[in-house]
Amino acid sequence: MIAARLLQRVETNWEAIANAVIASRNQDPALPNYRDLPDQEIRDRVRDLTTNLGLWLFTKDDTSIALHYEQLGRTRYAHGIPLHEVVLKLISIKRAIRTYASEQNYNLSAVDIYDELELLRAMAGYFDFVIYRVVKGYEGAMRLTADSGTSRFPDFPSARSQSA
Repeated sequence: MIAARLLQRVETNWEAIANAVIASRNQDPALPNYRDLPDQEIRDRVRDLTTNLGLWLFTKDDTSIALHYEQLGRTRYAHGIPLHEVVLKLISIKRAIRTYASEQNYNLSAVDIYDELELLRAMAGYFDFVIYRVVKGYEGAMRLTADSGTSRFPDFPSARSQSA
């Protein structure tokens, strides 16, 4: 079983992880568009990601999780947040979870070390899956917008305006 106790601590203490993510967001110059999001939305996203991590690890329910994160990609596109910031924010959440998990193991036995490594390996797969699905949703929304002849971003012309 993949570090069930450690995963439970991550899920239970999602708010401490969220606070770390919020602090890093406020200091990261690469995430200017995320500064406008309310702290509660970041907290909700961290809680969502930590809860779905356990669900995904133990059920491998790709379908509902895939749809959920594709919708997140469409939402972030609709809010005008550039894709590179969306991906970077997901990576920063993954790092905060990884840091939290690593800090929980003070008296490490060989089994504890193995559990932590297993959780980190599985978590990497989960976040790869999440990032792929968010990007897929984001690009789908971008294609729909391009087909309609409008652009969410002033720097990027739509497909129709380029052909004109």
